[in-house]
Amino acid sequence: MKSKRRVVITGLGVVAPNGIGKDAFWDALVAGTSAVDWISSFDTSPYPCKVAAEVRDFRPEDFMIRKRARELWRFTQFAVAAARMAVDDARLDITPANSEKVGACFGTCLNGFEKVEESCEIVQRQGYEGLDPFTCIKYSTHAPVSHVSIDLGIRGPSMTLASGCATGLDVIKWGYDRIADGTSDVVIAGSTEAPLNSLAFATFCAVGVLSKAQHDAPKASRPYDLNRDGLVLAEGAGAVVVESLESALDRGTRIYAEITGYGMTSEAVHVRKVDYTGATLSRAIKKALASSGTGPDDVDYINAHGNSMPDYDVSETNAFKAAFGPRAYSIPVSSIKSMIGQPIAASGILQAISTALTLSEGIIPPTINYATPDPQCDLDYVPNHSRVSRVKRAMANAHSVGGTHSVLILEQSDL
Repeated sequence: MKSKRRVVITGLGVVAPNGIGKDAFWDALVAGTSAVDWISSFDTSPYPCKVAAEVRDFRPEDFMIRKRARELWRFTQFAVAAARMAVDDARLDITPANSEKVGACFGTCLNGFEKVEESCEIVQRQGYEGLDPFTCIKYSTHAPVSHVSIDLGIRGPSMTLASGCATGLDVIKWGYDRIADGTSDVVIAGSTEAPLNSLAFATFCAVGVLSKAQHDAPKASRPYDLNRDGLVLAEGAGAVVVESLESALDRGTRIYAEITGYGMTSEAVHVRKVDYTGATLSRAIKKALASSGTGPDDVDYINAHGNSMPDYDVSETNAFKAAFGPRAYSIPVSSIKSMIGQPIAASGILQAISTALTLSEGIIPPTINYATPDPQCDLDYVPNHSRVSRVKRAMANAHSVGGTHSVLILEQSDL
């Protein structure tokens, strides 16, 4: 992973259930505030799960003109808003003179699920002539990166990724590679998801992964706790400005973290079941450490996938033990999904943003709703309260259905 060009993160943009903008997002994480609540956006009476983490205060017209907001579906609105905030945070001015050296990579997995039901009803009533002629484009996986590029005037390389909950980490690696090989000086990397609608929710209920226990709504997502019973679906988006160190120093902008390592592996086990031993994630961690030129003793914090599913959390814990050995017991591990739920493709990018802020602010967010220890999950999960800690090097990991694992290593900037 080491390249002649050092690559850093200089801007953060967030649309999350617990806050819009990096400051609101971070303050809520540090406070241990749950954004999980009873669903308000559709009727949940047919479903066994009644809770989710909704983005309730999002106003697209705060980030684009009203006409444009009406043209974009919710998952794309989120993407444009997050990208704009990241660019503003980085104090980046994209001009005709530099736009060809700026790239964009965005990811999503469920696309425009929000409008599928509505579109089917229109076709049944009116035939295809009743559809918006741009429906297929608005629904497409490529819509977010297209509109981010149009909105910001980006004329360099662009890419769409869809690797489940690992997407948000993978877009950062794509940006790193473009900068490392000199193709770009800056890449806007992000991911987005808006799955909180009746049809998408029904599919998650059908596969049986959502929490059904009658906890108080804010306590439904409880990673590593003995009484966890499934994930809490969420929506949101995040974006980061990935930039060459030279460019960042020339511009005199803030550096949140340096990107130094990455690892990817696949389980090849089952589309839904996980490698219980954690061996596959352990391999990804070791690859990430090797690519960063570091070892198990050099990681000060793990921002974990921790999605509150019984088998996933045990597998992840086993992986940390396999990769870090006895030191796994002394590394703080926390899951922000305990507070924001699981926004699928947006999960990894929000983890990365949280990790970058931990490095720059010296605070580790907690794993909330941790009440009853699970003997199989016996690490330090930073239970219920944030922790002040000097973190020089941190790891974020994400897992996707089908067995995809991605691991990102970020380091505190020395500049």
